[in-house]
Amino acid sequence: KIIKEKCPGCRISGGVSNFSFSFRGKEFVREAMHSVFLYHAIKNGMDMGIVNAGVMPLYDDIPKDLLKICEDLLWNLDPEGTEKLLEYAQNNTPGAKAEVVVDEWRSKNVEERLQHSLVKGIDKFVVEDTEEARLNKTLYPRPLNVIEGPLMSGMSIVGDLFGARKMFLPV
Repeated sequence: KIIKEKCPGCRISGGVSNFSFSFRGKEFVREAMHSVFLYHAIKNGMDMGIVNAGVMPLYDDIPKDLLKICEDLLWNLDPEGTEKLLEYAQNNTPGAKAEVVVDEWRSKNVEERLQHSLVKGIDKFVVEDTEEARLNKTLYPRPLNVIEGPLMSGMSIVGDLFGARKMFLPV
C-alpha cells in the first residue's frame, strides 16, 4: 500500500511461496497461507503474485480456525502465531473428510453439481454432468440452453469470486 502511494504507476509482483516455505509437505496449510496473503495483498496494491493458483482454496472455504491463525501470522497479531500454525499443521491432515464431501455434492441435482465443479475447479465429472443436463430435454430443449443455464450460472459465481479477490485463477 505504501509503495503504491509513494510510487504512483509502479507495479508490484513477487513469489508468494516465501511466506509459507517452512511448511513444505503440509500443502493444505501452504495453500491456505497463499490464499490469505493474496486476498489481502491484492486489496492493498499487489498486481501479480507468482503462485500455483489452480490448487489454492477459495478464501471463504478456508476453515475458520486455520484462517484466523493465517491472518494473525500475516499481520503479526499473535506472538505465538508460528507455534499455533505448526500445531495446526501437525494435528490436521486432510483426507478422509474430503471423500465424504465429494460424495455429498455428487448427490445434488445436475445444476448444483456443475456449479460446484466450476467453482472448485473439478473437471472429473464435467463431461458426464453436462451430458446429463443436455439429455434433459424438458429443462434444456437445446444444447445451447445448458451453456446459457447451469454452465453460465457457475461461471458467473467464478467471476464474482474472482472480482471480489476471493478466488485466484491460473494463467
